[in-house]
Amino acid sequence: MADEPDRKDPRWDVINELYDYIDNGIVDISEKNKMNFIEISLALQMVNKKIEYEQFKAMFEFNVEGLKEGQEKQPDGMYR
Repeated sequence: MADEPDRKDPRWDVINELYDYIDNGIVDISEKNKMNFIEISLALQMVNKKIEYEQFKAMFEFNVEGLKEGQEKQPDGMYR
């Protein structure tokens, strides 16, 4: 399988930095505004939906670019 690109591991330092930033932000805002767990959960669900939307948009743009470049057949799946 020489055609496969080199495996790239997740950049855990960046992931942990983002997690720490989000965690600190949740604690700060929830204490400042006296938020309960339901309000925090709703906000996190909204963030999750935003991430799902961005993933869908990126996949859609990838497929449209494939059509624009004259690709006659779309890949069988998003991982091909």
